[in-house]
This record gives sequence, structure tokens and C-alpha cells, in this order.
Amino acid sequence: MTARTLPVSELGPVQLIGSQRFKMWSEHVGANFIIDVSMPGPLSRSKGPAPVMFVTDGNLCFPAAASLSGSLAMEPDGPPPQCVVGIGYEVSGNGENAEHHHMRNRDLTPCEDQRFAAMMRHAPQPFTWRDDISPGGAGRFLSFISEELSPWLDHRFNIDLENSSICGISLGGLFVLHTLLTRPQAFRRYIAVSPAIWWADRLLLKIEENSKNLLCGLELDVFMAVGEREEAADPQAKMVSNVQALAQNLDHQNIDMLNLTHMVLAGETHMSVFSPALSRALRSVFPKQSRDEGWAKLEEK
Repeated sequence: MTARTLPVSELGPVQLIGSQRFKMWSEHVGANFIIDVSMPGPLSRSKGPAPVMFVTDGNLCFPAAASLSGSLAMEPDGPPPQCVVGIGYEVSGNGENAEHHHMRNRDLTPCEDQRFAAMMRHAPQPFTWRDDISPGGAGRFLSFISEELSPWLDHRFNIDLENSSICGISLGGLFVLHTLLTRPQAFRRYIAVSPAIWWADRLLLKIEENSKNLLCGLELDVFMAVGEREEAADPQAKMVSNVQALAQNLDHQNIDMLNLTHMVLAGETHMSVFSPALSRALRSVFPKQSRDEGWAKLEEK
């Protein structure tokens, strides 16, 4: 039998098992978002409302985050099963026009960065900066999550919004940490992978200096990670140094009930760090579950 005669049927785009996709309009942002939701699967033995993890850059990060979260929840001492919510964008075709790369600059940044904007106006297509996309929409994006998306999710799914996490990489990590330092009550747990602390001349380090009063009295788990090879790849961005500086500054504030973990992951780059960082993050920010897996051990004969 030749390849041309094999009985093959095209079934369309790959679907992540156990996930659902929605399109939602945001009045706060004035734009549509693609919302991917993965609830705990039937094998996870979830009890009660599920914790919620919001993931920025859903087009790129939701499949890895949902799959990894579901797998780790099956470990005997793994993190609890949770609802993973990817927040992404509509793209044309197979994403060749990079719409999601443009719109993330609008939603994940707290202000303008003139140096970055000048650089991106000389970037090759399709990444060249679009005139209709303006940075600085982090506040509107957070309002969308808190005031529009979260109530809808709470009505539709069996979730616990009091037990919520926010996770993002690069500009998404910038958004995570900016939220932590300005509206820390928005989430219970914060996971920032390779955060773009360099944005706007290290704005986050300046905000952190005055954040102690906001953070005091809140029980928060914070995880930051960066790839070991990132600083050598882009010395100006100082990806490793900036994470270490912010972690050191937060440690020096000695804030009660702020549980901070930061890691430099050996051998990882900006493009490879998300999954290994998220694996460590989920084990770090959640208490270990205790499950009896004795039934799965082979008896010796």
C-alpha cells in the first residue's frame, strides 16, 4: 500500500484533551480575547472547587501549562489539580501574521518603553511594531481578568477564585510582578518566568522600593525563575541579574507572610525555560498533596 492510498482523514486543528475554547469581549480593554479552559481531569480525583491558574500568552503557553499541571497533579506528592485558564488572541491562518506578539505588548506592559519601541520599529516582519498597538495597558488587562473574566468563570465552572494564581513569561512575567507590587491582593500566588524587569529602565525595581505597605499582611507565594543562559544571550537585558536584584530587595524588606522562591535554571534559555520553570513553580507555591499509591506497587514474588 502506497502513501497515496492510505485511509487518512483530516480532522482539523489539534485539540487539547479536556479543554474548552471561548471568545470573550472585554469592555475594559476594548478587544476580544481567546480563553482556553482546562478543568481537572477525571483521573485527578479532584475534590471541591478547583484552584485557578491564569496564564498570559495563552496562544503559546496554555498547552504546556495545562498539560504540565494535569500531569503533576497525578504525582503522589504533587500539587493539587487545578483549572488552567489561558488568555490569548485571535490569529489568522497559522499565526503567520503574529497578531498575538503584537497585542501582548498592549496588555502586559505598565507603560511605554521608548528604547524598546524604537528597536521594534526596525524588527523584521511580521514583528515590526504596529502603529495601532500602544503599550501600557496592564491596568486595563488586570481589570479584565478580575472584573470580567473571573466572574464569568466562577458562574460557568466549579472553581475557587480565592485560591488563584497568575503565571507569565517575559512580558507576561513583567505583568505578573507589576501586579504583585501594585495590586497584590488580586491573586494568591504569583509565578514569573524570565520576567522582563528591564522594561522602562527597570521600572519594577523602583516600584518595589515603595511596595512594603501593600504587601504586608497578605499571605502570598511568589516564584521567579530565569534561564542561566539568558544573560549571555542579551547582556543589555540583564535577565539573570535583574531577577536576582529584585529577589534580594524583596528579601531585605523582610515582609511577613511573603514566601519568595527564585531560581536560575542551569542550561536554559529564554525560549526553553517555561516548562522546567513552571514544573518547579507548581511544586513550590502549592502544598504537597498526600495520596496513597500503594496499590500501584508491584508485589515481590
